[in-house]
Amino acid sequence: MNRIVVLLALLAFAGCDRAVEPEQSAEAPRNPSAQSNDFVVVRIDGKDLTRGDVVRNGRAVLLLNMNKARKTKIKNRELKAMERYCKSAVNREIARAAVAKYVKDRNLQVPTNVLKRATRRFESQYGVLSRKLKRRHNLADLKYMLGRDAHYADDMIMELALYEVMTNNVVKSAEVVVTDAMVSERLEQIKKANAIAAATNACVFAKATNVWQKIVSKELTFEDAAAKFSEDEYINEGCEWGCFTRDQLEGDEAVLALLPTIKDGDITPPVESDGGLAILRKDEDDNDKTYSFSRVFFRLPYFYDVETPEQARAALRELKRVEQIRNAIQENIAKLKIEYPDGTNIVWKLTQQDFK
Repeated sequence: MNRIVVLLALLAFAGCDRAVEPEQSAEAPRNPSAQSNDFVVVRIDGKDLTRGDVVRNGRAVLLLNMNKARKTKIKNRELKAMERYCKSAVNREIARAAVAKYVKDRNLQVPTNVLKRATRRFESQYGVLSRKLKRRHNLADLKYMLGRDAHYADDMIMELALYEVMTNNVVKSAEVVVTDAMVSERLEQIKKANAIAAATNACVFAKATNVWQKIVSKELTFEDAAAKFSEDEYINEGCEWGCFTRDQLEGDEAVLALLPTIKDGDITPPVESDGGLAILRKDEDDNDKTYSFSRVFFRLPYFYDVETPEQARAALRELKRVEQIRNAIQENIAKLKIEYPDGTNIVWKLTQQDFK
C-alpha cells in the first residue's frame, strides 16, 4: 500500500461527516436548476466556491480522461461522470482547506523536490494513463489542452505537494503499534473473505452463462438482458459500453484476444473484463481505428491477496498511518468556518452548455 494516498480519493473521503447535512442558511436558496445562475456552493473561511468553479474544474478533469475521438461527442456517460465530480466537490474543497490550514498553522514549507514529485505524479495521472491521447504529455501539453482552465493543473500540483508535506509530517509524528493478535486477526479475515468470494464467484459465472444462453437462444434480446441483469454503472444509457482503441483495451486481455476475429453483431460468451464478466456484442465502429461494444455486465467479487505475517504487519502499520492522516484532516476541518449561503439541497443538472 502506498504511503501517499491519491489526493482526491482521500480528500473526498475526508470531510464527509461534516458536509453531508449542514444547516440551512437564512437566505433563500437560489434555483440550482437554472443553468444561467452561478451560485455559492460553500464558503470556507470566507472563500467562496461557486457552481462555476466546480463545473470548470470537473470539465478540466473530464477532458483529460475522455477518448480523443469523442471530444465532440459528449454523451450521458460523460454527463454522469461530471455529475459525480460535482456532487463530491463540497467535501473535496473542505478537505483541501483543512490540509492547507494544517500546513500553514505549522509553518511547513513545500520543498522543491516535493513540488517536482507532485508535478510528475500529476503528469503521470493525466498523461501516461490517458492512453487515448496516444502520447506522453508534459505539463505544457496538459495546460494547452485545458485552455482557459490551465490554472487547474497548477492548483492540483500544489494540492498534491501540500498533501505530501502534511502526510510526511503526520507519519513522522505518529506512534504506530501493531500486535501479534492484530496480525492473526487480519490473516483470518482475509481467509474468510476469500472463501466467501470464491463461492460468490462461482455463482456469478453460472448466472452470466445462463443469461448468455438465453440471448443466444433468442429467449432474451441483448437489450432486455442488459436492462434486467447488467450491473454496469452506465445502465441508464442502455447497454452501450463504448468505443475504444486497441491501446485503451490494454489490460482487458480477453477482449483484446477477440479483436482479430469478432465481427459486427457477434455476441460473445462471458469474458473477464473491467473487474467483472461481460457478455459483449460487437457494434458498428465509428472509424477503422476503434472498436465499439455493448455489454451485459456482471460484477465479480474482490479477492484479497494472501499475505505472510510480515506483509500483514506492514499493511496494518500502513492502515494506521492513513488513519492518523484522516484524523488530522478531520481535526482541521473542525477549525474551519463553513457556510452554505445559497442552500444545501443542490441538485446538479448538467447540460451540453457546461462543456463549453
